[in-house]
Amino acid sequence: MKQVDEWRVPVEQFSTHGISQEEVRARQQRTRELVAARGLDALFVVGRSFYDRPGNLAYLTNHFPPFPASVFADGMRGLGHGFLIVPVAGDPVLLADGRAYRKDMVAVADVRVSNDLVSPLIDTFADLGLARGRVGVAGEDILPAVVARELMQALPELQLVPAEDILTQQRMRKSQAEVRLLYEAAALAGTGLQAALRQLHPGRKEWDICAAGTAAALAAGADFVRYLRVHSGPLAGQSSRWPQATDRILAPGDMVTLDIIGAWWGYQFDVLRSAVVGPPDAEQRRVLEAVLRATERVLARVRPGVVVDELVSLALRSLADDGFEAYASGFVGHGIGLETVEEPYLVPGVRVVLEEGMVLCIEPSVRIPGWGGASIEQEIVVTRNGFELLTDFPARLW
Repeated sequence: MKQVDEWRVPVEQFSTHGISQEEVRARQQRTRELVAARGLDALFVVGRSFYDRPGNLAYLTNHFPPFPASVFADGMRGLGHGFLIVPVAGDPVLLADGRAYRKDMVAVADVRVSNDLVSPLIDTFADLGLARGRVGVAGEDILPAVVARELMQALPELQLVPAEDILTQQRMRKSQAEVRLLYEAAALAGTGLQAALRQLHPGRKEWDICAAGTAAALAAGADFVRYLRVHSGPLAGQSSRWPQATDRILAPGDMVTLDIIGAWWGYQFDVLRSAVVGPPDAEQRRVLEAVLRATERVLARVRPGVVVDELVSLALRSLADDGFEAYASGFVGHGIGLETVEEPYLVPGVRVVLEEGMVLCIEPSVRIPGWGGASIEQEIVVTRNGFELLTDFPARLW
């Protein structure tokens, strides 16, 4: 473990603030132009809690809804949500739940705060002259049905049309400031993993490993740690499990999957590492080397112009060549940014073409029921001629 123990986070070089209001306002202007070109009168943007689905809203406002998405009840409809209306002509209006918003960060002058966001939303559409408008929606998949229903009942001539791609296409390509924050976020993930690995000894509980890693990432400045999944023994082959850790006691020879997810100034980290309690046996080493080899082969192919499906096929072919075709997951990775999982998904059939500035999590995996499994996840940014690693935490922990 020597190389892990010597790994350090360059915290003295970290950003002291998130995305500037100037950059956010430039995004708003670019969005207006795209909305106008689509023949729409405005864009209606939906966001949810800061650790959940804030992406579209945060991208255009710097606002992260601070409360959990909560049950709708009389007078309390919309906690944990936020809505933004960006008209082609005129200034945007942000509707925030009644908890709080960061005036020093939010790049919208007209912010309307209420514990009940439904009635103010209807009023705002009318105030902006959009009661008969043709309005695109970004975040349709998280727009509460009760909000959509009451909006259409109150404004029956309002036309809402899908327009998610107006923001998706922008968000997939990160700015230099975004890449910087994502690099720093990945470093915080490494801090958490390093602390977790120091607890990886026989007799320790999954709880101990989870608590140590989570505490270290938070102490280093993470906004939050959504979870640090600690899967040991036969459960190391599961892609997800609730709760994130249990009272299972680690034994010599256990495989352990560590998957830490959280954020720094709103930009997310998602880094997975596989390890063994003690030295791996021959079969464990074969699996570990196979998933690392698959990850490295995918990385070697990354460059602008490559189709996502090609990367997925390469990962699956690599695992098949090493004898793990039957146990290879078809989920090879995803985009990351203001949300943990963004487009593009790295799954078979996706024809998205890589572009400079895209940030991806590459994570081929092997999952063997009743035995265990492994994955090595690397965060990268696509560059003009290839890629750069955002995760500089060691990949080989065996």
